[in-house]
Amino acid sequence: MQGCGVCCSAVVAFSGVRDRLSGDDAARAYGFLNGALNIVPALAPLLGGLLASAFDWRAPFWFLCAYGVLITLLVIIWLPETRPADTLRVKGLPIKQYAAILRQPRFLAFAFANAGALGMVLTYVSLAPQVLMTEGGLTPIQFSFAFGANGFWIMFVSMFVNKAIRKAGRPFCLAMGFFTMLLGAVLLVAGMQIFPAEMQTHWALYMFPVAVSVAGLAFTVGPATSYALEPYQQQAGVASALQGFIQMAGGASGSLVIVALPVAEKLSLSLMMLLGAALAFIAWRCSRKMRGSLTALK
Repeated sequence: MQGCGVCCSAVVAFSGVRDRLSGDDAARAYGFLNGALNIVPALAPLLGGLLASAFDWRAPFWFLCAYGVLITLLVIIWLPETRPADTLRVKGLPIKQYAAILRQPRFLAFAFANAGALGMVLTYVSLAPQVLMTEGGLTPIQFSFAFGANGFWIMFVSMFVNKAIRKAGRPFCLAMGFFTMLLGAVLLVAGMQIFPAEMQTHWALYMFPVAVSVAGLAFTVGPATSYALEPYQQQAGVASALQGFIQMAGGASGSLVIVALPVAEKLSLSLMMLLGAALAFIAWRCSRKMRGSLTALK
C-alpha cells in the first residue's frame, strides 16, 4: 500500500513540474525534488530507530499514518490542478503512448542515465551495513548518522546544481555527473590498492568515495529528467510514470545484478559507479545535440 502511494506521489510531483515548467527551470525544480527525495531515506533509519527505541516497534508506523493524513490535507487544500486545459485525455491504459515513448532514443538515454545514478545509490545502501557495521564496527546510531550526513550532502549538492544549471547549463551538469561518478569509482579502487589491510575497514575509505560519487546523482537527475520529459507537454503524466519506472526498475535491477557478483563489496560498488558514469556520459553526448521540441503521441 505504501509503495502504491510512493508511486502516485512521484508521478504527481514530476508531471506537475513538466506541466508548469520547461528547460532549465524544470531542471532546477527536478533537482530540488531530487534533494528532498534523497534526504528522506537518509534520515528515515535514524528517525525510525529513535521512535522505536523511545516507544515500541509500532511507533514508526503510527508516525507514517499521521504523516500521510497531514499530506492528504495539504494536497486537498493547497495543491492546484497543473494539467493544461488542452491536455489530450487517454481512456484506459495508455499502452500506445508508452510504446511510442519507448521508441524515442532521446527519452531512453536520459531515463537510463537516471537509472544508473539511482542504481549506484541503491548499491551503496545495500552494501553499507556489511562494510560499515560488520566490517567497520560502526554502531547502529553511528551508522544512521553516516546515512543522514550523506543525505544532507546530496541535498547541499542539489542546491549547488540549481545554481550551476542557471550559470553553466544542463549539459555541463551532466558532464559533472559523469565525472564525479567516475572519480568516485577511481577513489574507491585506489583506496583498496593503496592503503594497508588494517585500514581497509575504516569507514572513510568507503564513505568519502561514496560522497564524491553521489554528487553525480545530484548533477545528473535534474537535467536528465528535464531532457527526458521536455518533449511531452501533452502526455506529462504518461512520460513521468514511464521515466520513473525505468529509473526505479532499471536502478534496482542493475544494483541487484552487481551485488550478486562474486566480488568484494567495494569492487561491486565501483563497478556500479562506472556503469552510472557511462550512462551519464551517453546522456551528456545526447544533450549536446538537443534542441527544444514537442513530441505529439497519437
